[in-house]
Amino acid sequence: MKPNLTQSLKILMVSPQFRPIAGGYERAAERLSEGLVARGHSVEVVTERRSTDWPRRELSNGVIIYRIPVIYLRGLHSVTSTLSLLFFLLTRARHFDIIHVHQYGWSAGASAFVGLVFGKPTLLKLTNTGRQGLDATLPRGVLGAALRWLHRNISCCIVTSKRAEEEAKAFGFSDKRVALIPNALETEVFKPVTQSEKQKIRAELNIHSRFAVLSAARMSPEKNHKMLIDAWERFASKTKNVELILLGSGALLEDVRRWAKATDVRNTIRVVGYTETPLHWYQAVDAYALSSDIEGLSNSLMEALSSGLAVVSTRVSGSEDIFKAADVGEIVDVGDGEALAKALSILENDHERHVACGLAARNYAVAHYALERITRITEDCYLEQLTIQDSDRGGAFSS
Repeated sequence: MKPNLTQSLKILMVSPQFRPIAGGYERAAERLSEGLVARGHSVEVVTERRSTDWPRRELSNGVIIYRIPVIYLRGLHSVTSTLSLLFFLLTRARHFDIIHVHQYGWSAGASAFVGLVFGKPTLLKLTNTGRQGLDATLPRGVLGAALRWLHRNISCCIVTSKRAEEEAKAFGFSDKRVALIPNALETEVFKPVTQSEKQKIRAELNIHSRFAVLSAARMSPEKNHKMLIDAWERFASKTKNVELILLGSGALLEDVRRWAKATDVRNTIRVVGYTETPLHWYQAVDAYALSSDIEGLSNSLMEALSSGLAVVSTRVSGSEDIFKAADVGEIVDVGDGEALAKALSILENDHERHVACGLAARNYAVAHYALERITRITEDCYLEQLTIQDSDRGGAFSS
């Protein structure tokens, strides 16, 4: 039976990385937190304070953010982060109804331990799959065995894709303890604009090409920007008046700039780097490209779909589910630059298909990612876990 909500919940989000860090899982955690506040719940976030410039406590759109001290140096970061989090949880977690962890590893282990101590439902979101998935990244050995045991005793595992669901079950979570819930998105913000508005935005961003393609991703190895740039060179060398725009920051930013400059189509590649306003870029371009080797569910891909962009994507977790459900563009095998180049050519040359895929993308995003919908589903998941916990204790949560 679906539980009924009779009171607002006190929810603690454990997100080691949070604002001002603005990666995919950080944005997902922030959107969900604000969505839950909008539905009347109390949400607090505990995250790392990696710089003394960041305030220890902050109120943002109704969400209270606590930043705990860490020594952000190799060899000390993980230890100090875990100890700080454990202290925070032991002193404050008893006041919450739900603990929701947004990253597996030692932070999830500490949260699971405290959840068991205080009898609090603890939920873990899987943020990635494959070689960066849960089983692949947790350590082995004696400490690793203890950490894995704690993960397996988490109340519920939230996954964003079928592939992540399979990995969660293979790790040891039963069917009843896995919830498939996509990330949430402000689909009323990330939306297509009129043609006249698009032309105005393009002028402001200095986009004058006939066919502009966007890719927004952290500049890190698993995003495989090298393959994307190589594929773009194949594509752009056979056509005219096209442009590839790369958004994002990270360790490989300068490498990405160098790879772009080394091509024979360097004048068609613009490496913008980090931007706090990606929305206008989505609204200004004609298509979106995802070249990752591994993913959970790409937030940038979600934003592109919601903005009504046809997509070219590698066959990674999240993307494969979307392409099975809707014809939003072209999907290619991971690492296949030649196929990616051909896929770009298909969207460029077939205007009717390009438009149809954009419409399908928008419809899919609104139906599956709307913030209110995902917040409500997550709320139901919380209530189900509270009901199970309460039943195990012989009490009545709703009383």
